[in-house]
Amino acid sequence: MESPKPSIVYRYKNGLYVNLTNRCPTACVFCVKNTWKMDYRGSNLNLGGADPSPAEVIALAKEEWAAAPFEEFVFCGYGEPTMRLEAMLTCARMIKNGRAAPLPRALKVRLNTNGLANAVWGRNVVPELKGLIDSVHVSLNTADPAQWLALMRPLEPWASDGYEKVKEFIREASLLLPEIFVTAVEDKDIDTEKFKALAERLGAETRIRPRLEAPGD
Repeated sequence: MESPKPSIVYRYKNGLYVNLTNRCPTACVFCVKNTWKMDYRGSNLNLGGADPSPAEVIALAKEEWAAAPFEEFVFCGYGEPTMRLEAMLTCARMIKNGRAAPLPRALKVRLNTNGLANAVWGRNVVPELKGLIDSVHVSLNTADPAQWLALMRPLEPWASDGYEKVKEFIREASLLLPEIFVTAVEDKDIDTEKFKALAERLGAETRIRPRLEAPGD
């Protein structure tokens, strides 16, 4: 049987989600892309190495908007969106400067990330997000550096200082961007109170996410 066409954009709740790349600097223990065989609630997120251009993303977003408006435009797929930083920013810029009409300029643009962008690109990228990204959700998961390594399983060369780079990203985002959350997947071995305290020190709010086990979760 032929595999379904890859989904560059897909709907979830009140948002349109953008599957910008399958590349990622981590191999998180809780990631479902392998157990779910690159499927997400009926959408095939396996891009097969053919990352979409910003023009493709916006064209598809316009089609989805014409079918039914959405409240959020979310960079989140089976990969780390900031691995394609410029493509991501181009998409957001097209929305915010009105070149993606009928998508409204005021459409909320959110980034779901592991927070390693500064480590990957070797610079503080947060100022580049200002005015383009309205909300950032960073998957930090723990206040313990050793536990972060075990949970996130960062690839080389990002393992040695990755945890500190993620905290740096959160701290900078809390100063420059309208909304910043740090998230953790439910886990009995995580000290939730320490996690929340760390988030507060970094200037972020906290969200605890349910662990996904079966495709219908």
